[in-house]
Amino acid sequence: MDMAGESVSSLIPPMIVPAHLFQQLLPTKQVRKCDSATTDLRAELSRALKTERFKQALELYELIEKRKPEEPRWAHRKGDLLRRMGRSVDAVVAYERAVHLYSDRGFDARAAATARLLLAIDPSKGALLEWVHAQAARRSERQNRSAFQLNY
Repeated sequence: MDMAGESVSSLIPPMIVPAHLFQQLLPTKQVRKCDSATTDLRAELSRALKTERFKQALELYELIEKRKPEEPRWAHRKGDLLRRMGRSVDAVVAYERAVHLYSDRGFDARAAATARLLLAIDPSKGALLEWVHAQAARRSERQNRSAFQLNY
């Protein structure tokens, strides 16, 4: 209490906390509530892969991919599994999707590596690697132009 009979805390105005900071203050279980179903699928996927239940693992990859369609690693891992199962044609399709998603997110090195992996299975897909290199060159050129404009 101060001399006027008011507590010090009543003199301090209430603080407005931005939502992104407020979420960091919450326990992680409340923040990640919407991802819990995907997390459960990932745990189930891990068990299926460890016990070599590949058909079940493939179904789980497809479910996860539907829930997170913009995440390239699921298409990539699905391609790895299909290749392991001997389904090369399907693996090529999955890898091709992963290449496009990696490139869209700016992961040019990962896109190129996945394209090379795809070429090992299907050499007729050489244009995909050229496309990845062209995308990376365009992105690099845009970044260089914007950096140049910022300097002047």
